[in-house]
Parts: sequence; C-alpha cells; structure tokens
Amino acid sequence: MTSSNLVNQIVIAAVAGDQASELRQHLTEDGFYFTQIDSRGGLLEEPTICLLIGLNHARLERLLVHLRECCHARRRFIPVQVEAAPLQIQPSMIEAEVGGAIIYVLNVERFEQL
Repeated sequence: MTSSNLVNQIVIAAVAGDQASELRQHLTEDGFYFTQIDSRGGLLEEPTICLLIGLNHARLERLLVHLRECCHARRRFIPVQVEAAPLQIQPSMIEAEVGGAIIYVLNVERFEQL
C-alpha cells in the first residue's frame, strides 16, 4: 500500500437525508469509500445519514469541497406542538435551521484491510 493510499483519518459526516443522495454520488464518482448509517433524530425527527469515510489526510480538503457543495443549511418554518384553544385556526410556527452537515475528523492510529 503506497503512502497516498494509507488511511490515516476517518471523517464522520452527519447529513440531512434529503441531501445525502447527491453527496453519495459525488463521493463515489471521486473515488471515496464510505459506510452509511441511517438514523433519525433532532428537533424535527427527520432522516439523517451518517457517513464514515476513511481517507488519507491529503484528500481531506477535496472531501470538504464535496460536503460544502452538497450540504447547505437552510431555514424552514415548522408548526409548534402546543395545546391551543379549539377556535385557534393556525398553529404557531417557529423557524428552524435544517440541512447542512456536522463533520468530525479523527486521526486513525491503525488501519488494516482484511
């Protein structure tokens, strides 16, 4: 294994489910390998995808370019779940930030491919 292929970092990227498809396509086309973990959570209980991406530190900036291109935070209005009088017609709304990505970069002490 050459030093350019050496996996010495792992990136954990939690992205919104609706943005994950485009990101996975970009990563695959650029030769990144990843493991996907589906989850759900947060304030909105919407689907979230966690990608585990092993890479050489020299490719980290390229990976971050893909994440910035595909994972944009945006604002959305959501109804608030509160008890209201029966005559209230419109539910209260709050503005929430959705989408984007949370990225963790960890150094890998040891990597083996069996």
